[in-house]
Amino acid sequence: MIQSGRMQKNKNKIKMETSEKVVCVISEVVAALLLVIALLPVMNLVSTAVSRGSAQVAGRVYIWPVGFQIEGIRMILTGTSFLPSMLNSILVTVCGTTVSMVVSVLFAYPMSKVKLKGRRFFTLLCIVCMVFSGGIIPTYMVIKSLGLINNYLAIILPSAMSVFNMLIIKNYFEGLPEEVMESAEIDGAGDLRTLLSIVIPMSTPVLATICLLYAIHYWNDYFNVILYITKSNMQTLQVFIRNLIADTASVTEQLERTPESIGLVSSGVVVAGVTTLGVIPIVLVYPFVQRFMVKGITVGSVKG
Repeated sequence: MIQSGRMQKNKNKIKMETSEKVVCVISEVVAALLLVIALLPVMNLVSTAVSRGSAQVAGRVYIWPVGFQIEGIRMILTGTSFLPSMLNSILVTVCGTTVSMVVSVLFAYPMSKVKLKGRRFFTLLCIVCMVFSGGIIPTYMVIKSLGLINNYLAIILPSAMSVFNMLIIKNYFEGLPEEVMESAEIDGAGDLRTLLSIVIPMSTPVLATICLLYAIHYWNDYFNVILYITKSNMQTLQVFIRNLIADTASVTEQLERTPESIGLVSSGVVVAGVTTLGVIPIVLVYPFVQRFMVKGITVGSVKG
């Protein structure tokens, strides 16, 4: 029985031509080379963060740590404002992503309906907004007139909706079976109930993908924080890293040191350690969303 099953599987296999095999091998080799090229800088960064400062200064750190130590990581966590800055970034990212997803979904759902009056006008308006903007100075004046300086809303509200992300969600909604939503309407469900109970559960891939894109945007946002946040206790992680790189020597000197830690930490080790710690939250989130990425973007961009 088992043997017959194996024979059936072998019959079902489609034999690849020689040219196809060559293309597959070349593709795998190129992909492996690109993976190595992408991993080498990351390995060098992590190795520098946990290597002795003297080895880093001497240029002896490549892809493996030299004189392993975690004193630099400890000093970053306890002797700088790294943790408060990271908490600020997490707050902005979580709140901003939530607001952006709510706004994008609520805008994309009616836009996906053919019966919406003025649909062409709103679509044209969105496309124009993708190309043109008010500019930095008018935007700053609006934010200031609203009293949002030194308020995280100044970072969240201007980026509340990305037109590109909204259009991907809209196109995905348009591809959903219309019969399912019509049956919900027959059962007495309104638009909001249909959206929450049917459309959103069926749109998990695209929503997870766009959620990750929004989260990365808010996490990496630097320019808006520089413009609208002047209080040091409200700075986000990206601004902290920028200030650290701009004045690494003085920050390193301010770090609390013990006699045993002399020679263990250098400015390069501190920068590498901060950069490594700063990407950990996004790296931890990515595996949970990665399986939705390709399906969410490709399916959501089929219809225009």
